[in-house]
Amino acid sequence: MGLEVATGDRDDLVVITLRGELDIYTVPSFQREIGEVDPSALRIVLDLNEVTLLDSSGLGAIVALRARAAEGAGGVAIACERRQVLRVFEVTGLRSAFPIGEDVDAAIRALDETTLET
Repeated sequence: MGLEVATGDRDDLVVITLRGELDIYTVPSFQREIGEVDPSALRIVLDLNEVTLLDSSGLGAIVALRARAAEGAGGVAIACERRQVLRVFEVTGLRSAFPIGEDVDAAIRALDETTLET
Protein backbone atom coordinates (compact mmCIF):
# COMPACT_ATOMS: atom_id res chain seq x y z
CA MET A 1 0.00 0.00 0.00
CA GLY A 2 2.76 2.46 0.81
CA LEU A 3 2.91 5.37 3.20
CA GLU A 4 1.79 8.99 3.02
CA VAL A 5 3.37 11.49 5.39
CA ALA A 6 1.94 14.95 6.06
CA THR A 7 3.65 17.42 8.37
CA GLY A 8 1.99 20.52 9.74
CA ASP A 9 2.54 23.11 12.44
CA ARG A 10 0.02 23.57 15.22
CA ASP A 11 0.69 26.18 17.88
CA ASP A 12 4.02 25.23 19.46
CA LEU A 13 4.32 21.74 17.99
CA VAL A 14 4.55 19.71 14.80
CA VAL A 15 1.89 17.18 13.85
CA ILE A 16 3.09 14.36 11.61
CA THR A 17 0.19 12.40 10.13
CA LEU A 18 0.85 8.98 8.65
CA ARG A 19 -1.49 7.12 6.32
CA GLY A 20 -0.83 3.55 5.21
CA GLU A 21 1.83 1.07 6.24
CA LEU A 22 4.86 1.92 8.37
CA ASP A 23 7.06 -1.10 7.80
CA ILE A 24 10.48 -2.17 6.57
CA TYR A 25 9.64 -0.97 3.07
CA THR A 26 8.33 2.48 3.99
CA VAL A 27 10.59 3.46 6.91
CA PRO A 28 13.19 5.08 4.58
CA SER A 29 10.45 7.26 3.08
CA PHE A 30 9.21 8.17 6.58
CA GLN A 31 12.72 9.15 7.64
CA ARG A 32 13.23 11.28 4.51
CA GLU A 33 9.91 13.05 4.99
CA ILE A 34 10.68 13.99 8.59
CA GLY A 35 14.32 14.77 7.91
CA GLU A 36 13.70 18.50 8.21
CA VAL A 37 12.13 18.11 11.65
CA ASP A 38 14.50 18.60 14.59
CA PRO A 39 12.84 16.56 17.35
CA SER A 40 15.29 17.73 20.02
CA ALA A 41 13.88 21.25 19.74
CA LEU A 42 10.24 20.47 19.11
CA ARG A 43 7.19 18.87 20.57
CA ILE A 44 5.82 16.36 18.08
CA VAL A 45 2.52 14.54 17.80
CA LEU A 46 2.68 11.49 15.57
CA ASP A 47 -0.86 10.77 14.32
CA LEU A 48 -1.12 7.04 13.61
CA ASN A 49 -4.91 6.84 13.29
CA GLU A 50 -4.70 5.98 9.60
CA VAL A 51 -1.79 3.55 9.86
CA THR A 52 -2.91 0.11 8.72
CA LEU A 53 0.29 -1.78 9.54
CA LEU A 54 3.09 -1.11 12.01
CA ASP A 55 5.95 -3.60 12.10
CA SER A 56 9.15 -3.70 14.16
CA SER A 57 11.00 -1.50 11.65
CA GLY A 58 8.32 1.16 11.86
CA LEU A 59 8.30 0.95 15.63
CA GLY A 60 12.09 1.29 15.61
CA ALA A 61 11.81 4.49 13.56
CA ILE A 62 9.31 5.89 16.07
CA VAL A 63 11.56 4.98 18.99
CA ALA A 64 14.54 6.61 17.22
CA LEU A 65 12.48 9.78 16.78
CA ARG A 66 11.70 9.72 20.50
CA ALA A 67 15.37 9.18 21.37
CA ARG A 68 16.40 12.17 19.27
CA ALA A 69 13.73 14.27 20.96
CA ALA A 70 14.96 13.20 24.40
CA GLU A 71 18.41 14.62 23.59
CA GLY A 72 16.98 18.13 23.87
CA ALA A 73 13.83 19.82 25.01
CA GLY A 74 11.60 17.98 22.55
CA GLY A 75 9.00 15.29 23.08
CA VAL A 76 6.93 12.85 21.04
CA ALA A 77 3.32 11.86 21.69
CA ILE A 78 1.21 9.34 19.78
CA ALA A 79 -2.33 10.01 18.55
CA CYS A 80 -4.01 6.68 17.89
CA GLU A 81 -7.17 4.78 18.69
CA ARG A 82 -6.56 1.85 16.32
CA ARG A 83 -6.39 -1.25 18.48
CA GLN A 84 -4.09 -3.17 16.13
CA VAL A 85 -1.51 -0.36 16.16
CA LEU A 86 -1.71 0.24 19.91
CA ARG A 87 -1.27 -3.50 20.44
CA VAL A 88 2.26 -3.24 18.99
CA PHE A 89 3.15 -0.67 21.67
CA GLU A 90 1.60 -2.87 24.38
CA VAL A 91 3.27 -6.12 23.33
CA THR A 92 6.70 -4.50 23.16
CA GLY A 93 6.31 -2.70 26.48
CA LEU A 94 6.58 0.71 24.82
CA ARG A 95 3.10 1.98 25.66
CA SER A 96 4.43 3.65 28.81
CA ALA A 97 7.30 5.27 26.88
CA PHE A 98 4.99 7.57 24.92
CA PRO A 99 2.18 9.90 25.91
CA ILE A 100 -0.80 8.49 23.96
CA GLY A 101 -4.19 9.98 23.15
CA GLU A 102 -7.01 8.85 20.89
CA ASP A 103 -6.68 11.90 18.65
CA VAL A 104 -4.30 14.82 18.16
CA ASP A 105 -5.95 16.97 20.85
CA ALA A 106 -5.81 14.16 23.42
CA ALA A 107 -2.18 13.43 22.49
CA ILE A 108 -1.30 17.10 23.02
CA ARG A 109 -2.92 16.99 26.46
CA ALA A 110 -1.01 13.79 27.29
CA LEU A 111 2.24 15.41 26.13
CA ASP A 112 1.49 18.49 28.22
CA GLU A 113 0.89 16.32 31.29
CA THR A 114 4.16 14.47 30.73
CA THR A 115 6.02 17.77 30.36
CA LEU A 116 4.56 19.03 33.64
CA GLU A 117 5.70 15.86 35.44
CA THR A 118 9.35 16.27 34.42
